[in-house]
Amino acid sequence: MRKALPLIIVTALAATAVPAVAVHESHHGPFIGTTTQDQRFVMRTVTHTRLGIRFRWRGDCEHGTVLRIARIRNVPVNPDDGRFFKRTRSGIGVRGKIGFDPQGNPVPPEPFKFSNNEARGRFRARVVIPDHGMCRSGLVFWEARR
Repeated sequence: MRKALPLIIVTALAATAVPAVAVHESHHGPFIGTTTQDQRFVMRTVTHTRLGIRFRWRGDCEHGTVLRIARIRNVPVNPDDGRFFKRTRSGIGVRGKIGFDPQGNPVPPEPFKFSNNEARGRFRARVVIPDHGMCRSGLVFWEARR
């Protein structure tokens, strides 16, 4: 019995440590959602103040239409209100906010709160693509949750 007691204690400690890891992973987990163009939108928290964003967008061009994937890295997030904005050199701008209460009202993000599980925003693409000319997405809204 004395030899089994340390094994029971170690097992109990390991079982109680799992929820702390799960909270940490869910805090940094990806936001997954869709756009008003019915395309996928994924946003990952790189740090507490930086995001990585990936989404598909459809654009009407001078010569046809395109369906492209945009990847935007190191998007700075304002830690006070959870708002972010970044424009790429190619002509894609994304803006949004992290932190909404259950009624949908914007709230400041706080660590490990449920309000941090929703994000909303919009983007606009205006890109020159070879063989297509100037391509424009128009104003596209998105919503994502973790």
